[in-house]
Formats: sequence, C-alpha cells, structure tokens
Amino acid sequence: MARVGKPGGCRCSAVDLLRAMLSVFAMLNAAGWAALALAWAFRPDWAERLPLQLGTHQRYLKAAPVWARLAAALTGFWTLAAMLYLTAGHNTAPLIVIALFTTAAAFLIIAIAAATAVFRALQPDPLPLAPESGQQAF
Repeated sequence: MARVGKPGGCRCSAVDLLRAMLSVFAMLNAAGWAALALAWAFRPDWAERLPLQLGTHQRYLKAAPVWARLAAALTGFWTLAAMLYLTAGHNTAPLIVIALFTTAAAFLIIAIAAATAVFRALQPDPLPLAPESGQQAF
C-alpha cells in the first residue's frame, strides 16, 4: 500500500506560504491602522508628525475624531482579514469562515461610511454667492 500525503513529513505548499504572507501583511496593516486610530483619538496634536504632512492644516486637526473612526474600522477589517487568511482552507467549519467573512465585510462597509464622513469634514467651504448675479464669486 502506497503512502498518501506529503513525503518526508509536514511541508508547506506555495498556498500555505502565500496564506502566511497575506496574514503577516494583514496583521501589519491592522497594527498600523490601530496606531493611527489611537493617535487621532487621544493625541490629535501628533498628527503633525504623520507622513505626508497629514493633519498639519487646521481642517485636518478639527476632523481628528472622524479620522480615528476610519482608522478603527480599517483596523477591524484588517484584523478579520488576517484571521480569514489563517483559517480559510484548513479544516475550519464553514460557519466560522462565513461569520468571519461577513464581519469583515461589515467592517469594510463601516470604513466606507467613515471615509465618506472624512471627505465631508475636509471639504472646503463653498464660495460665497455674488448678491446681484446669483452666481458664485470668483
């Protein structure tokens, strides 16, 4: 009778390696967004130290709580994505995979709503209307 399975014990396949790399990527993303969420929620003045001068303008500083909600939602999404990468494809109950996928999708929807709030908070004020013509002044 021939042996069934991988010869020489436990070897990682290319799919297992890809799954591990995606998990590490998702965990690093989650950690980065969690750090940003904490910075924007508790220390908005630290925004000046963020790359690309994100948050140095007064408009950005006023919108710090909105940025924190966006970062928190993205943290939840990436954490669940890492869990999905680690569990899907193994001997995991389908109900668990479906629950993780559904929850990750919910966090992504929340992140999209939070991104909309960030966009609205950062929109510049509209130009004033000229009184006689009814058109915007240039």
